[in-house]
Amino acid sequence: MSEAILKIENLSKSYGELEVLKDMNLEVKEGQVISVIGPSGSGKSTFLRCMNLLERPNSGTILYNGKNVMEKHYEKRELHKEVGMVFQRFNLFPHKSVMDNIILAPKKLKLGSKETLKEQALFLLEKVGLESKAEEMPKNLSGGQQQRVAIARALAMNPKVLLFDEPTSALDPELVGEVLKVMQDLAKEGMTMIVVTHEMGFAREVSDHVIFMEGGYIVEEGKPEEVFSNPQNERTKKFLSSVL
Repeated sequence: MSEAILKIENLSKSYGELEVLKDMNLEVKEGQVISVIGPSGSGKSTFLRCMNLLERPNSGTILYNGKNVMEKHYEKRELHKEVGMVFQRFNLFPHKSVMDNIILAPKKLKLGSKETLKEQALFLLEKVGLESKAEEMPKNLSGGQQQRVAIARALAMNPKVLLFDEPTSALDPELVGEVLKVMQDLAKEGMTMIVVTHEMGFAREVSDHVIFMEGGYIVEEGKPEEVFSNPQNERTKKFLSSVL
């Protein structure tokens, strides 16, 4: 694996008196798949949202391709082009078709002609198994299909890193597999991914690295087989015994 594409050092985040993240450190290499696990309220989603500045950390450093994105003059839009995000609740525009949802951001940023962007969108829809749904409205799709459209939309920006914030937790259990399959395919293709997830099978089988968070800290991290088969921290052991 190559150099770190994303490096987080001594990151902290508070809301008033409430300290949500405390001294977080993480190095993400190109092509790596990192799963972030832990109990609800441990700061996982906030950590993810800080990585592409949807939430602004109070202190610490975030280096993306060697540049400190926390510096005042850094153009946040540049980061959002390259570090994509897939949300728990899909966040599709209900009044726009699947096609229009996918081409909206690249069109705004003039990343190609409308025809080129539509061609790319159809290619991405095929990739997520929804090529026949281009003209559908989101309300006519299942939750799993909407989430796959959301992944295609994120890919339309041609990101270098994709952040997934519990992408399957709003889905009916029988629809989870179709979304995880798309994510698994992206991992095989070498997409750099950081995934906050409750899907322990995905974390164990697809990730290169697993982080266990509790109370705003990274309590334990390592290769999936180490964290799942031989956790060192008592809190990790307790959490895994309750979810596995």
